[in-house]
Amino acid sequence: MRKQTDGRSKDPRMIREIQRLKEMGLSKRQIAKALGCSRNTVDKYLDEGTSDGDAPPAGASPEYRPRWSESIDWPSIHNATQKGDPLSALWEERIKTATATVSLPYVSFWREYRRRYPQVPLELHKIHPPGERCEIDYKGDAPGLGYIDRRTREFVPCRLFGAVLAFSQLFFPCATHTEKQPDLFASISHAYAYFGGVPMTSAVDNAKAAVNKAHRYDPDIHREFAHFSDHFGTAPLAMRPGKPKDKNLIENALGVFWRWARRQLRGKTFHSLSELNDFLGQLADLFNDRVQRKYGVSRRQKFEDGERARLLPLPAAPYSFGEWKTAKVHPDCHIQVGKNFYSVPFTLRGREVEVRVTAALVEAYSNLDCVARHIRAHGNAVGQYITKAAHLPETHLAMREATPQHAIADAAEVGKATETVVRSLIEEVRHPLMYLRRVQGILRLVKRYSKADLERACQVIVQVGTKSPRLGEIEALIKVSLDPRSAPVIPIQRQPNPFLRGQNNWRQN
Repeated sequence: MRKQTDGRSKDPRMIREIQRLKEMGLSKRQIAKALGCSRNTVDKYLDEGTSDGDAPPAGASPEYRPRWSESIDWPSIHNATQKGDPLSALWEERIKTATATVSLPYVSFWREYRRRYPQVPLELHKIHPPGERCEIDYKGDAPGLGYIDRRTREFVPCRLFGAVLAFSQLFFPCATHTEKQPDLFASISHAYAYFGGVPMTSAVDNAKAAVNKAHRYDPDIHREFAHFSDHFGTAPLAMRPGKPKDKNLIENALGVFWRWARRQLRGKTFHSLSELNDFLGQLADLFNDRVQRKYGVSRRQKFEDGERARLLPLPAAPYSFGEWKTAKVHPDCHIQVGKNFYSVPFTLRGREVEVRVTAALVEAYSNLDCVARHIRAHGNAVGQYITKAAHLPETHLAMREATPQHAIADAAEVGKATETVVRSLIEEVRHPLMYLRRVQGILRLVKRYSKADLERACQVIVQVGTKSPRLGEIEALIKVSLDPRSAPVIPIQRQPNPFLRGQNNWRQN
């Protein structure tokens, strides 16, 4: 049979501690958290006083102090805990090994320490100037939020995004399929458009879409999110990991809005994400127009009266989402993005640059500076070179560089035909560095095959007269020459046959 433990009376020490903390000015919630009891227990002994049988007798000491506690230097222990030492480690090092307290259990030591230094949380009211801060987050769980796909007739669950202005608490919600960067950036852009301006700072949590690596003092902001913030002119603020109270306004706004909005969503069916967001927009207007009992005005009125004029203007152009990659600058002053090549300044050859690829542009960055910007080649383009003349060295200086001359010298060691092919790829083009990588690939075939095989294939290229042979063509000729089945074919010699008509039979007399 289960033992009944609810409603047991507390000992006189607990009653005295409740009354002492109340005299210090602590609230009932703080007293319950400090003593590890429920608020009902605190209410009971504060409302009834000490009229029950568990009250301490008259003339008793106001504070009970065990004898062993008098021999402990409590201030030094408190100073050590403030520096980060765990209380259990101090008990093992200083108290458990002492003669007077060798049999003292840790729980008794912990209670005496907490009685002298109660762990009461300190919460300060935050004051946010108008237009200074916007808090952004996703709700952890929003069951029932979604739509039914018309084609598959399946329910598509969605995530609830929220953004709130800290001064007026004007709230903007929307639904997204995921919490990834494209959905997050689009939602923040819609929130700024709903507010009619941009706040000075935007507070986010440590999701991978916004923060690469969380840190208490120096978080690593994602490059694309930093670029997004620069476009709108707002400063990104990453909150401390594991501290949801750093952005308590959006946490509270999402909870209050969802508890109110989920009743409005019951019985309604949506067939697309746009339909769902249109309805959430209507609910947001009603939610922001509701009068807050705490302030006596609505969120909309506070926004219109004191915050709208303080917001920064929206940018003229919409934000274009981009993906970041890393590329190495080749000796021909180009980087490869997809199946095409884009030029960068020749001073960066051999280095790695960061590349940002959008739907229309390809941008190269070195040490956070944009060093090249090109219009992106169309989707079906393959092998195109998008080059700016300013990125390449002077033509007469390029021919004197060691790399082309070294390639010609290596080709001369292979053979005369190889040298002819390499010279045509370097000297008979618009720029000597245009096909330099192709030349290097051709010369590397010597390591895979032999000089004789490469020279034999180049002889065929010279005989045919191909001006700019590709690497794959030369390698295919080498493989054909090495294939034993591809032996030279002996010409067919026809014997006289009376049953065959020769060419002379068709001549006119």
